[in-house]
Amino acid sequence: MNKVTLSDDLNSYNSKALIRAKVKEVFSEFSAKIFDLANEAEVIDSKKFEALSGFKSDFYTEYCSQLKGFFNSSASTFGKRPVKNMFLTYKGNNYILTKQGIAEKAPVTISLYSGEIPVKETLHDVEKACLNYAFNKN
Repeated sequence: MNKVTLSDDLNSYNSKALIRAKVKEVFSEFSAKIFDLANEAEVIDSKKFEALSGFKSDFYTEYCSQLKGFFNSSASTFGKRPVKNMFLTYKGNNYILTKQGIAEKAPVTISLYSGEIPVKETLHDVEKACLNYAFNKN
């Protein structure tokens, strides 16, 4: 597996606005990096992203936020704690993005998914999102 590299200066970004803009600018590179790490670790969250990549967890959090914003996600509830799942495909593999809770800082994980996609769910193509970001840079 070829490793994806991101610019070493990313950790010098320390404002939400700069991080948001950088993630949008290099969305494809973040997608490749995050899904490579998800393949290696099987489950990735902001802490694992920081530990494995060496980049601030804020980049992972912002990436997930932009990814969820790009697609319409569906929500299901288990008991009293809301869990939001989004089924994703990237380079031939299926993943599930899960957000526990409704707070902005609720943990978000991306993990490999080998089961059947539920009939009522949509399989979102991350590569299409990458193309959209590439062609619609603002």
